[in-house]
Amino acid sequence: MAEKSRKLTEDVVVKTMKDWQEAFESGNERFFDFFDKDVSLFTLSSPTRVDGRDVYRSGFEQFFLNTKRNSQILSPEVRVLGDDAAVMTFHNRILVKGVSTNIRGTVVFARNEAGELKCVHMHNSPLGQSTAIGADLKTAEDVTLLEERVASASAMTGTPK
Repeated sequence: MAEKSRKLTEDVVVKTMKDWQEAFESGNERFFDFFDKDVSLFTLSSPTRVDGRDVYRSGFEQFFLNTKRNSQILSPEVRVLGDDAAVMTFHNRILVKGVSTNIRGTVVFARNEAGELKCVHMHNSPLGQSTAIGADLKTAEDVTLLEERVASASAMTGTPK
């Protein structure tokens, strides 16, 4: 359990995100414990905002639990907002059963009364599929290679401020 009197740092946020990502990748129900009970979410699968961890879990867990996936967090940026809150933005490439999805994500973390860092808001948006005019893309591997090159170039140039 985290100690509430400790100052929130970027390292604490990154560690929380890595632990959350591990639960996500393994399809472990512990994934839902990273959300505050009153979380608000914009997800890829819902056209409207989802309010509350229990509501999110009831709609998502049937597709989530015990399904392995790979998740690659790209271009993460953490902004600590005082002693008890932070926002993290990132791109995430998720591979589930051979299907790759690229998203842009924003997570707002806040410490609860117990001192635990919880997600109080998450917003995920799909990134369009890469388009290469004149490229000779014949396989999924060709598309993945192109996407990786675009992600690498984006990471090297940074996020516009």
